[in-house]
Amino acid sequence: MANSPLSRAALLLVAFALLLSGCKSPAQRARVLTKDQEQQIAANVLKTAPKMQHERKIDFEDRITLLGYDLNGTPTAGGRVELVMYFKVNKPVTGDWKIFVHFEAPGKRRQPFDHYGVGELYPVAQWKKGEIIKDKVSIAIPKDWPNGKTQLLVGFFDWGAWSKASQNRRLKLAAGSKKAGTPDDRALVTTVDVTGGRKAAAKRPSRPKAPAPTYQALKLTAAPTLDGKLDEWTNVRPTAAFKQPDGRPLNAAYETTARIAYNDTHLFIAYETKDDDIKNSHAANDSTLWEGDVVEMFVQPKGSSTYYEFQWAPNKATFDAKFTGHRKPKWEEAAKWNAGGKHAVALSGTANADGGDDKGWTVEAQIPFSALGVTPKAGDTWTINLYRIDSKGTHNLAFMGAWAPVGGDFHGLKGAAQVTFAAGK
Repeated sequence: MANSPLSRAALLLVAFALLLSGCKSPAQRARVLTKDQEQQIAANVLKTAPKMQHERKIDFEDRITLLGYDLNGTPTAGGRVELVMYFKVNKPVTGDWKIFVHFEAPGKRRQPFDHYGVGELYPVAQWKKGEIIKDKVSIAIPKDWPNGKTQLLVGFFDWGAWSKASQNRRLKLAAGSKKAGTPDDRALVTTVDVTGGRKAAAKRPSRPKAPAPTYQALKLTAAPTLDGKLDEWTNVRPTAAFKQPDGRPLNAAYETTARIAYNDTHLFIAYETKDDDIKNSHAANDSTLWEGDVVEMFVQPKGSSTYYEFQWAPNKATFDAKFTGHRKPKWEEAAKWNAGGKHAVALSGTANADGGDDKGWTVEAQIPFSALGVTPKAGDTWTINLYRIDSKGTHNLAFMGAWAPVGGDFHGLKGAAQVTFAAGK
């Protein structure tokens, strides 16, 4: 049966269908809906604006207008409220966009409310001019939520740009709606008084921000053999264990450290990572390696506005790019640059194999200073930051590691580590 012409043809048809669907984002991909789901969409896509508890008029560019909202339930800690929003479509929004809702008190935010619309059934990319979209979000208020004022903020963000290149793009508030929102293009829908929660704590002095890491890069008398093994790196001090990009501790299951060294011609970097499921399906160099397991390095020579990005995946794929300003040019253009570096990877386990006994992987890499346009002298200090991403949560801070936690923008080099090139013996 497994080898029958019919089963082979069926498999080919399934593969072809998967190939076609893989060419589109979830927002663009046609999906088969049940009759109940179709009825749910029809019930929430309106031709005329209904009567609303609270009317608003907040424009996101010239594309979408928030007409108003209903708020059901009592905002009590441990309880739940339902926010019902009414959006009018003035122009279609192309791309893979999502709605976000932030429930925010001073110093505290609840934001697991990113979605496509109408219970994930009707993506923003499918909204048509003239439609009025009724969209509901149910918000569970934690029991320890502080009493007092809490804001409900709404907006639209480009999920496609974030998932592909970690670019944080939002639909901007139109000029006439700026006063109805925040400088980062979030519309203030309403403010509620939460009761039944904890009393506001006395304001404490803000904790000083952790200083940027410093590191002495050892000058080597002989270049290490690039085999992915770190037996020649015993004299090179490892960095502190990476943290999450917001400064919280990284789970010990993803512990990552690195070592940096140099000689007269090359910069050397070695990573050691723990990983119980080694995966990266992107085999092509200069592709979106950050969507799987990967380690990264950002390098900015002293006094330069140009910086360089390098990535190495456990499947031996690599990425290098040259940026002349913050994310400029776009990564696709920046990646046309080639550093001419070399690297090697060693696995304790098997990449892209389910049910294995993966334990981790190591990387050794060398980058010629000639590609960076400058050779450091002993005592020079460069800005460098190092990262690791685990495929189990490409866009989840809990599965990202950073040597210098500078926030969610890996290209943000303010506060990155300062690496001084030590004199040789």
